[in-house]
Amino acid sequence: MNRAKRAGRWLVERAEDRGVWRHVAIYAASVLLLLLFWEVASVVIRSLKGGREYLPNPIVAIREMIRLGPLLFTNFWISAWRLVLAILIAFATGYPLGLLVGHERRLDELISPIIYIVYPIPQVAFILILFLIFGIGHPVKVAIVAIALFFQLLVSARGAAKQISLEHITSVLSAGASRWQVYRHVVLPATLPSILTSLRVSIGLGMAFLYIAETAGAIDPERGGLGSFIKNSAYNTGAQFAGILAMALLGFCLYIIIDIVERIVCRWTYAARRSS
Repeated sequence: MNRAKRAGRWLVERAEDRGVWRHVAIYAASVLLLLLFWEVASVVIRSLKGGREYLPNPIVAIREMIRLGPLLFTNFWISAWRLVLAILIAFATGYPLGLLVGHERRLDELISPIIYIVYPIPQVAFILILFLIFGIGHPVKVAIVAIALFFQLLVSARGAAKQISLEHITSVLSAGASRWQVYRHVVLPATLPSILTSLRVSIGLGMAFLYIAETAGAIDPERGGLGSFIKNSAYNTGAQFAGILAMALLGFCLYIIIDIVERIVCRWTYAARRSS
């Protein structure tokens, strides 16, 4: 009996290992395909523009990344902590508020009209106001990204909470659960996968606002970051695309981190996929 259990556990571990290596192979193939398209686009643009290199090939960009390693590494971490801090602030505020608005009917009636008015306003419109009020240091750059992601996560959390079946909530309440237990055992598990998906989608939006925040301002003693690096490399396309590659690497790392978090906190979704 113990031997059969060990054999079953070994088969499960081997299957999980094959799944990990399969994902690694898919990512590697995707990167190679992207580099191939990049190389073809570089050759085509160079031939159309009479030999001028408006789009450097990937080898040049990677070589520049290696050459500018220390400077690029410093700017990478400046942008990384700004973006991660903004994501954490937006998640810690937008997600709970969205759950409350989506689950509590009276709160929904009170706050939803405000969301409908404020959310369609382009968050870029707030950038100049924030700079004028608070200056151009690190806190404002983080706030710009956090505001943009806050509304994204707020709306997503509200929609996910409103989609929960009333039967599930009624069955838990009939078993004697308190309001806190309803949130813990029904609302949170039901909405967390959707919110993590929304957070994954929001990374691109956050990086776009981070670039805008880091390139805004004529004189900025606390500039730094990949956005500033790319802007300052406008006349060196190789260095510029090295910064763009570093920004892509930052986004890729965040996607991987969110995938790992999802596998930890939403294990039931992956168990359902494996059993189906």
